[in-house]
Amino acid sequence: MTYLLKQKIIILLCCLFSITSIQAQELISPHCEPLLDSQTAAEVIPYGQGLLWKISKQDKEPSYLFGTIHISDKDVTTLPDVVEKALNESEQFVMEALPDAEQMLLFSRMMFFHDGQQLSKLVDTSIFKKTKSILSAYHLGSDAVSIMKPWAAFLLMNYPPDAGDPLDLVLLSMAQQNGATFSGLESLKEQADIFADLKMTEQVKLLTDTVCHYDVIEEDFIAMKSFYLKRDLGGLYNYTQRYSMSREPVYEKLMTKLIVDRNKTMAERMQPMLDKGKSFIAIGAMHLTGAEGVLFLLEKQGYSLTAIY
Repeated sequence: MTYLLKQKIIILLCCLFSITSIQAQELISPHCEPLLDSQTAAEVIPYGQGLLWKISKQDKEPSYLFGTIHISDKDVTTLPDVVEKALNESEQFVMEALPDAEQMLLFSRMMFFHDGQQLSKLVDTSIFKKTKSILSAYHLGSDAVSIMKPWAAFLLMNYPPDAGDPLDLVLLSMAQQNGATFSGLESLKEQADIFADLKMTEQVKLLTDTVCHYDVIEEDFIAMKSFYLKRDLGGLYNYTQRYSMSREPVYEKLMTKLIVDRNKTMAERMQPMLDKGKSFIAIGAMHLTGAEGVLFLLEKQGYSLTAIY
C-alpha cells in the first residue's frame, strides 16, 4: 500500500470505527521474542544498484521503470533531473494502485472487525496499550484501534507517521500536470487480501513483534532512506534480512506474497504499457531487485535493461 493511500485510508478509518459491537475472544501469543542478528551472510543481489531503468525491446518505444519508497521526505520527493526528465517525456504513468475512492473505502472496511471481535482480546494487555500509543501518531483514537484487525495495525506501523505529499503522489501529480494518462497495476483489494488471508495467529505474531521492537522499526525508517538515496537496492535488501526473525515461516510466507508473487503479477500486467512505449512505471524499489525481481523477469521476456540513475 502506498503512503498516499494509507493517509486517505486513515481518514476513513476514523469515520468507520463505530459500526461494530465488541465481544470477548481468546488471547493469542502475548509475549515478546528477542531480536537476534541473522547468521546468514549478505548476498550479492542482481540489479542491486539503480532506481531508474530504461526498458526497451526491438522496435518498440522505450519506457522507464522507477523504484519508489513510500515516504514524503523532501530528500526523496525532490526528483533528480534525469528522473524528472524521463517522467515529463512519458505519455503514460503507471503506479502500484491508483487512489480510487471506492477501493479505499473497501480497503478501510477490511481493516476492521465487523463480527464483534476486539483487538484487546487477541493480544496481551501491554501490547494493546503500546499499540494504541504508537497509532496515536497516525491520528487513530482508542475506539478505532480497539476494533482494528492485527494485520491492519501491523501494516500502518510499518510506514512512518509523517505528513506531506509522498513520492508516489508527487509523481502522479506531475504526470497529471503533464497530461499523461495514468493507471494502476493492482487494486487495493488485492493488496488487502494478502494480509486478510493470514491466519489470526500469524496476524497477531506480526503485530506483537512489531510493537515489541518498534524502536528498531523507527531506526529502520532512517536506514532504509539512506540506502534508497544511495540507490543501493542490494544493500536495502540485505538490510531487511539482517534479523533471524525474517527466516521464520510467517515472515517468509508474507515476503513471498508481498514481493515474489506480486513481482510476477506486476511484470505481467505492465506488458501492455511496455508494448505501447513511452510509459513511466513507478513501483516500490524492493520489487525491482533480486533474482525474482521485476527487472529479472523483464529481462527473461526479452527486454533490454539499462540503469539510467
